[in-house]
Amino acid sequence: MCGISGAYLSNGNETTTQLLKSANALLARRGPDDSGFLIDDHVVLGHRRLSIIDLSTGHQPMFSDDKSKVIVFNGEIYNFKEIKSGLSQMGHEFKTSSDTEVIIKGYEVFGLEGILSRLEGMFAFALYDKSNQTLFVARDRFGEKPVYYYVGDSGLYFASELKAIVPFLPAQIIDKTALNLFLSLSYIPAPYTIYRSVRKLEAGCVLQVRNASDFFVKPYYSLKDVIQKRQLYSSYESAKSDLRNLLERSVEERMISDVPLGAFLSGGIDSSIISAIMAKKSDSPISTFSIGFKEEAYDESGRAELVAKHIGSQHTLHIVDHNDLLNVADSIVDYFDEPFGDSSALPSWMVAKKSREKVTVVLTGDCADELFGGYEKYLAPYYATRYNSLPGLIRRIVEKTIAVIPHSSYTNHFLRKAKKVIRNSRGSSFDLHYNMMQMAFNDSERSRVLQDQNAVEIKSLIQKYYDEMNISIMDKGFYTDVKVVLEGDMLTKVDRMCMMNSLEARVPYLDSKIVRASFSMPSDYKIQGRNRKRILKDAFSDLLPPEIFQFSKRGFGVPLAQWFRKELRNELESTLSNKSIEEQQIFSYKEVRRLLDEHIQGKENHASKLWCLFVFQKWYSKNVLVGA
Repeated sequence: MCGISGAYLSNGNETTTQLLKSANALLARRGPDDSGFLIDDHVVLGHRRLSIIDLSTGHQPMFSDDKSKVIVFNGEIYNFKEIKSGLSQMGHEFKTSSDTEVIIKGYEVFGLEGILSRLEGMFAFALYDKSNQTLFVARDRFGEKPVYYYVGDSGLYFASELKAIVPFLPAQIIDKTALNLFLSLSYIPAPYTIYRSVRKLEAGCVLQVRNASDFFVKPYYSLKDVIQKRQLYSSYESAKSDLRNLLERSVEERMISDVPLGAFLSGGIDSSIISAIMAKKSDSPISTFSIGFKEEAYDESGRAELVAKHIGSQHTLHIVDHNDLLNVADSIVDYFDEPFGDSSALPSWMVAKKSREKVTVVLTGDCADELFGGYEKYLAPYYATRYNSLPGLIRRIVEKTIAVIPHSSYTNHFLRKAKKVIRNSRGSSFDLHYNMMQMAFNDSERSRVLQDQNAVEIKSLIQKYYDEMNISIMDKGFYTDVKVVLEGDMLTKVDRMCMMNSLEARVPYLDSKIVRASFSMPSDYKIQGRNRKRILKDAFSDLLPPEIFQFSKRGFGVPLAQWFRKELRNELESTLSNKSIEEQQIFSYKEVRRLLDEHIQGKENHASKLWCLFVFQKWYSKNVLVGA
């Protein structure tokens, strides 16, 4: 795993070059083992390396044999040996054992789109072809590895993290669309960033630059095309067999490493399956890592230990309390470079930190929920259909009852969620899905908490994905979440929290063949009634203890509601003070104060909303902003 940065300059000078060197150094946590820097004509390329494969000869920037092409690369190509073998049979010789050299030779033989279509992995790379003075910056199919870019008067700048772009911004102006997306979703999906002038390169796209003012973004991979060309499985058994074979192969490919590796094991189905396959493929006990909480409602450590014992792994469990996470909350919030409101980043950081003490690479169980229907929100249409079948009198009684029941942990977790479904059950299927995607403020709440000049419409930005194809309602939800939630939330969280600890994370479920197979399955293969991830559980039932499949899904949460009423109350109120809110002229303090009072008094659970506001204020206080 690595970090990349660079620029295509129109009028660079020594000051700009020194700034680029300093910006590259800001990526040191992504690559603590080595660094490289190149100035060639108008192109500057920087690299930070975390050595995983080919430890002795993988220095970057890396040149082609004739020095006409040069590349900086971040990620892992899992099928690089297969591509390398094909190139070798064609007469091409290799000087290293790295996947980076395979990309640059593959580009010479197949062209850019030709090599990109062959790569299976997670990556971001910048390749400069001197022969036509063209710079290509590419991002992997699903957005596992990040790329930011900015176009200014002196050139086009790019980097793996936003912190390496900020030094070149003349003014740090908040993007109102990004702000609204953050408050609604709790994260900012591509192509937006919190800064108006900076963009994220979207997944499956290439940024092509011929000079600093001549650039465009072009997709090279389309999940939409994959879905439209699919042939649905006609047999559940054949789909189950394919899934088993594909996931086992994906795990095996992602176990290739020249440094120690292990697995995150939360105790949930997804990570348990990955860990069990690793144990099956390994000649010695694998290393697994999990964390637990003193608060029982958030603790899954017993489940993880049950799996670890079953597969015979060398298991490391770390129990945390609020102080462990609160002491690092500021540095975690800061590392994202822009507001990121998924509070599960806190425990993700802790498990990454503990894993890095023993290994350099981990496999994770991320992304199975989006592909195989693991989230509770996917059951919303099921519940809405059944709710609408009730007599009108019963429905009115239920709605009124939910509205007046006093707050408690039970009513907030179950009935308040049910109220969301009820409120939207007679709307469109998109309205229902969109409502369930809004992890913080819904549209009306967002309009109230923002001052009028800062509230903008974002619903259409999500709906364009949902309505892109004439497919089943369930597939529309899966597709929207792969395009939005995966890139913006799940993969961002995993990348940053692991990179903050110089740890590489690999995601076997995101193999492109598994994604294609998933979207070739009828919806009831994944969700049947209330049975979520049906085919995933059936395909691997023999590898895990039966009890694992009976546990309810908890997620990787933290007790924010409790912290904001007790341990974090003073800091929360100080951070969201009248003075700081009024000076910004972004939020309505009256609405912020109402949320604070209702939460602290136990009338409502506004933890997710308050966390987003808390995170935003923490970020804002460390960034000099001009305008809004």
